[in-house]
Amino acid sequence: MPQESLRKKPLCRAEDLGKPIPDTKHAISMCLPRWRDVVGYEERDPATMEKLQLGYPRFLYHPLVQQAFDQEGENVQIYSTRKAAERCRAYLLSKEPAADIELRGEAIHYPAALAEHAKDYWQHAGEGVSSRWAEAMLEGAPAPDDAAARQEIIERLADFTGAAPEHIYLFPSGMAAINAAFLAVQEINADRPSVQFAFPYGDTLKLQNKLGSREPLFYSRGDADDLHALENELASTKINGLFCEFPTNPLLTCVDLPKLRALADEHAFPIIIDETLGACVNQNTLPFSDVSAISLTKFFSGTSDVMGGALILNPDAPFAERIKNQLKTIHEPEAFYPADVIQLAKDSRCCRARVAKINATALTVCEYLNAHPAVESVYYPAFTDRAMYDRVRRPDGGYGGLFSFVLKDAAKHTEAFYDALEITKGPNLGTSFSLCCPFTLIAHYHELEWAESAGASRWLVRVSVGTEAADELIARFDRALGAPQP
Repeated sequence: MPQESLRKKPLCRAEDLGKPIPDTKHAISMCLPRWRDVVGYEERDPATMEKLQLGYPRFLYHPLVQQAFDQEGENVQIYSTRKAAERCRAYLLSKEPAADIELRGEAIHYPAALAEHAKDYWQHAGEGVSSRWAEAMLEGAPAPDDAAARQEIIERLADFTGAAPEHIYLFPSGMAAINAAFLAVQEINADRPSVQFAFPYGDTLKLQNKLGSREPLFYSRGDADDLHALENELASTKINGLFCEFPTNPLLTCVDLPKLRALADEHAFPIIIDETLGACVNQNTLPFSDVSAISLTKFFSGTSDVMGGALILNPDAPFAERIKNQLKTIHEPEAFYPADVIQLAKDSRCCRARVAKINATALTVCEYLNAHPAVESVYYPAFTDRAMYDRVRRPDGGYGGLFSFVLKDAAKHTEAFYDALEITKGPNLGTSFSLCCPFTLIAHYHELEWAESAGASRWLVRVSVGTEAADELIARFDRALGAPQP
């Protein structure tokens, strides 16, 4: 299997630039093996871009998706439902009210001048057609029957989270799930700003910035000082909802959920928790949320070969009924293509056992790095806000498979270390094979000073631990940490 190959022979060398991760038709990541390759990708250097066989599907159109677009004409996108296409059209018209934008079913035709804005919507809303859907379009193939697979996924999530199946909603991507929650709270509390509490995965904040009716309030540290500042703000400002992650990506901090819940109850706003890094089985944050979001693309799948997302309602939360009523309109089951549903059901059957192994390995590797004289800081829930994490950790749960770290004298040593590290390199996380990237560089290249002001070093390296043996991964880190410097 491609995943097994990457555990033994990672894509990490110069000649691996642009190869799909894994080597499958519907892979959702690509190899950027050296620091300079990440810079070349961010600067859209032709020498780098021409090597890329594909990219993360919300950032670069998958080749099959691009072919489906080309069949429709120039400057076209195809969305998963008509309503999604209509939302994209409304966004484009907000940028250019007089633009000639045509909808043909789920396809949207727009002027070339709006191409970048169309790409923004595709990236942040997560509602575009998948590569499997595009493949079926190109081949004229009917969608398979996914009823059993869809039920299997819902029952698995119910088992993992303790939620009732009727409170679980599936989406074609994690960002589509977050976008649905954002649409819901905007409808419930119209013309109010949202709050992003603690430094998040970048697209969650950009979604609120670009697709919201008001600029969000951003509390970058999510610490006690930010809690105090938020409390002061709420004394005079009404918000439509608070978005946070637990733990956060990439800094693995843990916000004070009990205090946030108390503020939400006092000031009447819903809390939306992205619990993707909890890997579905490690923690129970649902009692503190009105609705939880999970990217099923990550640990739930483990393959980097299919995308998916979910929202899970907390029926006991104050806004649950109102969000549920909004989701009756927003949530469209048909947006999640049946072939993707079937693949995700298959991939997730080993999730619990896989995550348990990843938890143990990640903790061992992090303990090694935390004690290493060349390492300045390790960001991992076992070390970062551990008491806060333990409040919601399940009895059989671990601290997850994602961590980040910064080397000492990072500006001098990080590039050589990264280039030498024998771990598959590219965006994504939660895979059964270890995967790493210089996260701040790849996610915030054009706003590095801003990211650093929020605590994310430009030299930060993020690692998603796979199911390789801990001693093998430690040996790889040992070799890279001893790599000669330029």
